[in-house]
Amino acid sequence: MPAYENDAALFSVSQKAILKDKKGRILMMEKAGKGHWDLPGGKLDEGEDMIEGIAREILEETNLEKVTIGPIIYAGRRSFEEEGKPERVMIFYACESDQKFDKIKLSDEHNEWRLMTADDVKNEKKYEINPVVRAALTQAFKNK
Repeated sequence: MPAYENDAALFSVSQKAILKDKKGRILMMEKAGKGHWDLPGGKLDEGEDMIEGIAREILEETNLEKVTIGPIIYAGRRSFEEEGKPERVMIFYACESDQKFDKIKLSDEHNEWRLMTADDVKNEKKYEINPVVRAALTQAFKNK
């Protein structure tokens, strides 16, 4: 078994919320300075409860308070090209909100938001989306 310097993490955990509106569209946000689209969510803090962590990330990134965290509907692994960065395990939750999406106030992590359809998600030329996130969205659109 190889030795790991400084007991560095082999992977980190990131959680994402798949928030659908009443028409079945999914909330996506464009990352500031990166030009790609992503779901609300982020890395789990050390020792943080998973459900509390995803709820915290949703609130921080969208300002939506009334969100129901549903079951995990997809999990995948994202590799990073940057040397020294661990792989990330990504967990995707089906979520719902009683609040209207027009109440969204983005954090400075994102430029804009939009509700995407299954056709939008398939349009790789128009919307740059990480392959793991795209796979989770494809699964979410199958779960109607």
